[in-house]
Amino acid sequence: MNQIKAVIFDMDGLMIDSMMHWLKLDEHIFGECGVKLTEGMVKYMTGKSEKENISWLKIEHGINLSVEHLDKRRMMVDEIYSKKTQLMPGIINLVDKINKSECKQAIASGAPIRSVQKVVERFGWEDHFTILVSADDVDHTGKPDPRIFLHTAEKMGIKPEECIVFEDAENGVVAAKRAGMMCIAVPDKRWSFGVFDEADLIVDSLEDEQIFKLLGLN
Repeated sequence: MNQIKAVIFDMDGLMIDSMMHWLKLDEHIFGECGVKLTEGMVKYMTGKSEKENISWLKIEHGINLSVEHLDKRRMMVDEIYSKKTQLMPGIINLVDKINKSECKQAIASGAPIRSVQKVVERFGWEDHFTILVSADDVDHTGKPDPRIFLHTAEKMGIKPEECIVFEDAENGVVAAKRAGMMCIAVPDKRWSFGVFDEADLIVDSLEDEQIFKLLGLN
């Protein structure tokens, strides 16, 4: 597969159509706190860890989520991953083709590791990924910090320049490039607020033939 030895996938909004559920959830929770969810808030929080976002919301917006709010949010999040969210178009074919190649693949998500594991188990991908990584593994440091991608590459024994990242958020693209990796951006017009010019390739869908050509999977 050319010089690429590993593919690293973001999860939310890239592999699974979970972001609209997340937006509805946060609109509800923030609304209870008297705050309206904005595009700027979505752009900032996407790809970051729960710990980072909770701290930022408190400092920047005066949202002090109570234990009750957090418990309610986590319960609703578990339902999103276990029941509500569905796969994004093209992800099954792409993951299967990479799995049949010599290339390793991993998931690196800002979501808690329990959520990543829940998705992998739900869709029967236990044998498809070399490693599953979340912000939990890098001291709750989310994107655009490159730490999560560098940690993933190190765990796989692959050099950063031999990895290609799939992302749907600006924070993720920035993190991938800061890690010295190639990046394919798949922004979603429904919620992907930001600039994706740093990406090596920008496509509308995981079904785009340019992806398979770049990965040598034709």
